[in-house]
Amino acid sequence: MADLVKLTIDGRPIEAAPGTLVIDAAKAAGIEIPAFCYYEGLTLQAACRMCLVEVEKMPKLMTACTLPVAQGMVVRTDTPQVHSARKYMLEFLLTNHPLDCPVCDKGGECELQDMAFRYGVGQSRYTDEKVHVPEKQYSPVVFFDAPRCILCYRCVRICNEGLGVGALGVINRGVASEIAPNQGDHLECDECGACIDICPVGALTSGIYRYQTRPWEMTHVGAICTHCADGCKTTLGTRNDRILRGNNRDRSGVNGEFLCIKAATGSISTTIPSACRPRWRG
Repeated sequence: MADLVKLTIDGRPIEAAPGTLVIDAAKAAGIEIPAFCYYEGLTLQAACRMCLVEVEKMPKLMTACTLPVAQGMVVRTDTPQVHSARKYMLEFLLTNHPLDCPVCDKGGECELQDMAFRYGVGQSRYTDEKVHVPEKQYSPVVFFDAPRCILCYRCVRICNEGLGVGALGVINRGVASEIAPNQGDHLECDECGACIDICPVGALTSGIYRYQTRPWEMTHVGAICTHCADGCKTTLGTRNDRILRGNNRDRSGVNGEFLCIKAATGSISTTIPSACRPRWRG
């Protein structure tokens, strides 16, 4: 086994395996570096710029999600410069993002909302009217609200790399960039809902769960899916003795965090096209 790399993060000596990313090394040591586009197991994107950190002898802030650890590296994740960079990045992401948290289904578990509270983005310097386009329905399960999207590309990568379906992509460029389905205006996939679960904001929402309840109003119960012999773990969100959502956020089952359409929605509705096949175990 290769020798461990010794570095310092926020004054704490840390050891990590060669090739480990700074964001993962910090997380293993209990130091959180925020990020929207980074997700364990997916290709590196460096799109959101929220994980910027100071590295000694580096002339500018570096993205912790693409930076491997190095011997003797000194990293600072909580300095005034880093704090300002993250605050300004949030202000930029909120340029066209609608401030509809009270009605957004992601309210209460939205990563963008959490970061806005953490870094104090109470007001914006932008005075132009926000760009708005109507909400779209890509399938019986998936609804898409483009103004809420922060283009982290998590959904595109999980669908392509994690599930091998490639049902989502990106069209246009610049401010007009938008997540789009693979077949015209609709999705042709198994409707597993992985894109909804992995979305850090309320851009992709569930046609079954939306407008039904809030995360803090539900009781979360761990169960084993019985729709096939795989024995996948599912976490059911219930309220008033009704199952309103299915996922596996704690990654504790043999399926990790992935569910097929039957596990995700089969216990909630029988009107959605059903499919059940093994998913990525990465």
